[in-house]
Parts: sequence; structure tokens; C-alpha cells
Amino acid sequence: MILVNHLGYDAKDHKRAVYQGEKNDCAGRFAVLNEKGEPVYSAEAHECGEVAQWKTGYYWTMDFSSLQQPGVYSLKLETAKGIQRSFPFEIQDFLLTMRTVNAASCYFKHQRCTGEWAEEDSHVGFAGPREGVADLRGGWYDATGDVSVHLSHLSHGHVYNPQQTSLAGYAFLKAEEWLGESENIQYSMMRRRMLDEGTFGADFLMRMRAPGGTFFRSVRRSDALEHVHGTRYINFEYRGSSDQFSEKAATAEEEVIRDENYEVSLRSGGGLAIATLAAASRHYYPGTAFTRDEYLTAAREAWHYLEKNNARYTSNGEWNLLDEYCALLALAELYRATEEYEYLAKAEEMARRVMARLEPQGEGTAMFMAMPGRPFFHPSDEGMPVVALLEYAEIQPSPQKRKEAVAAAEKAMRWQLHLRDETVNPFGYPRFLYKKAEGEVQHRFFFPHDTAVAPWWQGDNARLCSLSAAARLLAAKTEDAELADRLREFAADQLNWIFGVNPFDSCMMEGYGRNHIQYFFEGRYDFINAPGGICNGITADIADTDGIAFYTAPCEEVKDNWRWAEQWLPHVSWFILAQCAKKR
Repeated sequence: MILVNHLGYDAKDHKRAVYQGEKNDCAGRFAVLNEKGEPVYSAEAHECGEVAQWKTGYYWTMDFSSLQQPGVYSLKLETAKGIQRSFPFEIQDFLLTMRTVNAASCYFKHQRCTGEWAEEDSHVGFAGPREGVADLRGGWYDATGDVSVHLSHLSHGHVYNPQQTSLAGYAFLKAEEWLGESENIQYSMMRRRMLDEGTFGADFLMRMRAPGGTFFRSVRRSDALEHVHGTRYINFEYRGSSDQFSEKAATAEEEVIRDENYEVSLRSGGGLAIATLAAASRHYYPGTAFTRDEYLTAAREAWHYLEKNNARYTSNGEWNLLDEYCALLALAELYRATEEYEYLAKAEEMARRVMARLEPQGEGTAMFMAMPGRPFFHPSDEGMPVVALLEYAEIQPSPQKRKEAVAAAEKAMRWQLHLRDETVNPFGYPRFLYKKAEGEVQHRFFFPHDTAVAPWWQGDNARLCSLSAAARLLAAKTEDAELADRLREFAADQLNWIFGVNPFDSCMMEGYGRNHIQYFFEGRYDFINAPGGICNGITADIADTDGIAFYTAPCEEVKDNWRWAEQWLPHVSWFILAQCAKKR
């Protein structure tokens, strides 16, 4: 089977297809055919081999990046089994951005917390001992099967916090700015949609402000299948473990629930909330519930509070890399909004802290450490430290300090490329080092099942998009032309995976391509995925961490396939950033 991007390829981008077969297929020469069946390009397929313990076949890759003429094409490959042919695909200028970013913004419109949920959230009370009610209406449902609204969760794992609702607001506002910088095409209507969603998110974050100075963490539902009335509450999070998969956390009897348990640190949503509000303050958009001055005042106040008190709101009482890269993004946006030296000076300090987390690995590479002795990898935001450094470089007036930040980002991404290339990897999938509790370091493709946040684990599509965004931003900044080309190839590979160049020939954005996965929940099929949304994705196999899995139908081991099929805000947020970063 020839695996191609189901939507097609941008004309000037890297273009790769993969043949999945058996070793004795002996794939040879391939040709790209136009609509008339005439060959317009040909070359030899590159033999790769088998991948880890995936047991999905033997692989060859076909690169046709030099073909840039717009049109509809197909691939023909010579093998020992005979001629293999692909589905048709397009090559067009700006193809993926124009089609998919619009779809992604429509997905968010569908996910807005409105109607009976917004009515309930307009006077929502607290779980646990805290008293009172608040107006927290707005935001976006977190996932297909979760009508909660979260700034972040997984805090008890210390280094795995995903950025959720606050990242979404930030993504729309940054995408609007990046699209506005395009010299090739006008994105007027798309930019207006970006502002619409971005300011909707900013308005919600204004309501999420907690009296103490930071933000509430989440509005949670007790049972998605019950009536909405009386089932929603402002939730707290245990510091030692999670009750996400059970009625009571393992540490529930040991912990005293204080106000801090309901509110966020920089790494648990506060940093990106500040960045979103500061970015929103730079844009006028009609119909917002708050003024630009109010956005900026809230961002300032939250930063000055969390700068002094962040450790109180973390799960372990300490700052780590996640706090620092979230703070750096917040400071970059505050400086853009105010041009005040205070925020530039603080950003310089925070950038030094982020860069100090890099541990040299040789040959111009370096690996981020989340905390001392803990190699950094992440279920959704692995590209964020690089994005933060490059956003800092954008505001830094000193050429030398800009150069230092870009050089640090280059070392981190060279490490990513090294890990990608050290084993058979026809799809260009990003790999990472995982240090287990007993100290053993493993090289992995997919998020582990046995981390501190177990039994939580799921597909990596947000992680892939975050790395794609980081690679594209760095490709536009580096002076190393060879590195820039490798980064663009790496970035394209991550999005190709989501759009069908994967062992299951599945397009993971609903409404496009073929072989979509659908969410089933113990015999129910009414957690329906929305067009434009991206599912969690492919994981390691349940029984083999070097294997691969994508459960599309119920079986004895899997009665609820949320880990693979459920759509989640970070996937689409990072996808928007990855697509719009390419326009810079």
C-alpha cells in the first residue's frame, strides 16, 4: 500500500510518500503521474526496513519534493508483486493552510461552551470545601467525551501539564498575527475568524481570574451522561495523585484542600493565560465583553502575582522548565503589549533559565531537562520551549542575545533530528528519551504508559504539531540553510502523519481524507467527533511499548477507545500554530 497525504501537498513544501509492504516486495522505481496518466517525475524508492516492534510491514520512502507544479497526481511504484498505485492527491499553493486552518477554527466554534452548559457555569459552585459561586461561562469543551473546561490538568505529575484552554486562545491570536505577515496571500477572512475565537477565549480567561491573583483551574462535569443542571463545579486538583479515573485519588485522605488546589501555577495554565490576555490587548475586535485596557491590566496583575507566588501553586513547591517556558511566553507578550523595559529584563532572565535547562549531547546538540535528572518530553507541548525561545528572540533588541536564543533552539532541534535518525524511521516520527523511576533510560516513539500520570496516556498528535510549529519557526530564523531544510522536512512529516502517511492510512482530522477513527464508549457512539477536530492519535501497543496501536473497533482489551479516537483541544491548537508558522 502506498501511503500519501490524503489532502495533498503544498507546492513548495517537502513531499514524501511511504510504501508499506513486505521485505520481498523489493520496491524499485516510482513515478508521479499527472491526471492524464503521464509521468512527470521519477526516482528510486529508498529502502528503510521494519520499524521497532510495530509489525506493520516493511517500508520504503518516495520523495518528490522538487515537483512543484500545481495539479492532481498519483504515484506508481514498481515492486516484485507488480505495479502499486496510490490514491490521487493534489499539489497546490497554500493548499493545507487554506483548507485546514479554516476547518480547525470551525471545530472550535462547535466546541464553544454555550446553551445549558453556559447557563450552569454562570453561577457555578465549588467541589470540596471551598464556598461561594462564580460566573465562569465560556471557554471550549475540553474533548469529545469531556464537556469540562480546563486550563490544564496532570499537575500531580509535575512535568506533564498540558496547556489546554489558555493555549487555544493564544494560538488563535498568534495565528492571526502570523497570517498577517504573509507576503504571498491575503488571509483577511481567516484572520477575522482567528480574532473571533481568540477574543472569545480571552473573555473566558477574564472570568476565570481568581480573587487571590491567579486563575481557577477548571469547570468540571461529574457525569457527561447526566442532566447538566447540578453536575458542574469549579474543581480542585490533588497534589499527589489524580482522581480522573476513579472516585478518589490515592492521596485524598492525606491532603488538606486549600484555595491553591483550585487555582493554577504558571505551568498549569497561568502563563499561557497571561500571554493570551496580553496578546488580546493589542487587538480591537467588536463584541468582546472586556476592553483592551482591562485585558492588559489583568495580564499585568496575574504576572506580578505569579512571579512572586508561583511555587505555592505548583504540585511540588518548585519551578521547573514548564513554568519557565510558560513564563517566557507571557513576558514576551507583555513586552509586545507595553514596550516596558521591566518585561524585557524579566524575559532575558527567564530565557537564561530556559537555556540553562539544556544539557549538551555532543555534535552541536543539547537536550532539555524538565528538572535535574529528568529528560524533557511531553504529551502535548514538546515544541513549546523552542517556540518560547524564538518568541523571545523576536522581542529582543540585542543582536547578540537574539543569536544566543536562536542558537539554543538550534541545539534542541538538532537533538530532535538526531533522535529521529538513529533508527529505522520512514515516517520521520519524533522520538525521545524516557527515564524510568528506577533510573533506566529508554528511547521511545510514543508517550509511555507507566509515567507519574498513569493510567493517563494517549496519542501524540498535539506533541507532533507542537514540534512541527517549533521546526517551522526555527527554519525561518536559522542562518544554517542545511538545517533549515531538514527542519522543514521534519515539520512536514509530522503533519503528513496526521493526514494519512501513517501505518493505518488514516486521516486524523475529521471530515477530510479516508479511514477516520470514531469514538466509542462501552457500546455508546454518541460522543461524536466534530469536523475539523483532530483525534488523539496512534500510541504504543497496550502490551508492548515498542509496538503500535490504533483501536478503531471494540475488542476484549478496549471497550472505550478515547486514548486513540477522542478529539482534544491541544491537538487542534498546536495544529493551527504549525500551519500558520509556515507563513512567516
